[in-house]
Amino acid sequence: MFRLKKNKNIVCTLQDREINTTSPYKLSLNILSQLIRSNNRSFKQSWSKESPKPIVYDCGLLYFDNQRHCYNIFGSKGQPSLTKLKDDSNSKKIVDRISYSFPAIKTECSCNRHPCICLSRYILYVTDDNWLIQRNPFTGVIYKKVYVKRSDGFNFNFKYIDWNVYAQEFVLTTKLNPFFEVTGKKDVVVNLAVFTLFPLQFKALLEIRRSVFGKTCRHVNVSDQLLILGMGSTRVHIYSFDATLANSTIYEFNLGDDYNYGKVGMHPCGLPLNCIIHSAPPLLFNVESYGQSVNFGGFPYKCIYPCPRNHFRFIIQQLREGATQSCYVQSNVWNDEPNIVFFHPDNSNRIISKEATSVRCFHVVNFAGELKMKEIYSMGFPPNPIRNIDEFSSFGRRINTVENFNHLLTEKSIFALDYDEDLDIFAILGTRPGDDLYAGFIKIFDSMTGKEIKNIHLRECLCETDYYELHIELDTLVLIEKDERSHFKVTLYSLFDLSVRNEITRKKI
Repeated sequence: MFRLKKNKNIVCTLQDREINTTSPYKLSLNILSQLIRSNNRSFKQSWSKESPKPIVYDCGLLYFDNQRHCYNIFGSKGQPSLTKLKDDSNSKKIVDRISYSFPAIKTECSCNRHPCICLSRYILYVTDDNWLIQRNPFTGVIYKKVYVKRSDGFNFNFKYIDWNVYAQEFVLTTKLNPFFEVTGKKDVVVNLAVFTLFPLQFKALLEIRRSVFGKTCRHVNVSDQLLILGMGSTRVHIYSFDATLANSTIYEFNLGDDYNYGKVGMHPCGLPLNCIIHSAPPLLFNVESYGQSVNFGGFPYKCIYPCPRNHFRFIIQQLREGATQSCYVQSNVWNDEPNIVFFHPDNSNRIISKEATSVRCFHVVNFAGELKMKEIYSMGFPPNPIRNIDEFSSFGRRINTVENFNHLLTEKSIFALDYDEDLDIFAILGTRPGDDLYAGFIKIFDSMTGKEIKNIHLRECLCETDYYELHIELDTLVLIEKDERSHFKVTLYSLFDLSVRNEITRKKI
């Protein structure tokens, strides 16, 4: 199972890359890219730490002990350094968080705030006692605190926080009530609180009700200005989230406004229910999908979803008025984890398929009025070579046989995958098919050509039943492992100069 960084929209991507311009930032990335591709550079283990509690990685930061302790992986002397996140104000449990990192090319802003936080890295997190906190993880400085409990006394806590649009708008979500009761006590599926980022401001608090969207509504998600509802076990309905807010918001409130004998966003008032949906907005799109998974992207606009009747087949459908064109990708991985087949994160109209023993890259082509999938390249680990084994019959005669391990190719040998948009490279964690010892490797591939750049032998064995996360962060690889006992371990691999190690070895000799 693997995790990809949440994509920025195409405008942010183009702005960050500064198309057709030069900058020190781009030149630095070019130098780092050449170093990674150099034959005299490799990666070695530089740091590791274990924990009985989950370890979370996000944007160069490692969180331990229910996110009470935080390490910056780019610390002094090449070792992670403990940040000042922990203090008395962080005594409450953090239930979820997101990170904001300003573009490295951005050097000025016009917010007129002192101190300016537009050019700062910070985290936004929700605590179990209903506080939303904006904070610098390195210095521990709290920029803003908002009390997010509902003002009319309804007893619920927000459990999740995620971006609607990166660096623009985020949404707080309560725990789901996925099952309908005839008594009507669980009419509300979920509560959503919407905030803008620049400035950090309250926008709306609303309920998603079954009496409005249908009794089969069980799951709710907001992403990329879309309201995504899971209906029943396979059906997905998609609405415009912005249009829903615009048509259903009764009153507009800002943080600090007077309301109900208090102030909005302050204790004990909290947030007012200012958005009430009386009727379902126009349905933009609906599809039947196994696991209610839908992925949008490409140009012209397309969607990917697993076939509800064939869990190994993923359908790619073109989205335009009157269009019914579609094609499919056949996978050899059971659809029990996210992002088996997805659009390439660089918005290049390519499609990535993560399979048991390889990662394949496709391009959708229009051939004679039909959509076709054309494979561009494949990345992965070659199987162990064929071995000659001497066998003898019961009469003592020698039998020369060739044992071929190709029948093992359907066994899982790809454990984790990540993509770095700055360096335009993929990193794959895996092992050779047919290797009984499960010797671990990390391979780095060029995203444009699929050519192998680096092969790193971890000198550790992987476990087929363990969960792995792999992250590329410039010249550092972050590997997180969770074993069957729910024990966690993080290991960092840093880029180093092979010539320096060889020189030290010669001096010792």
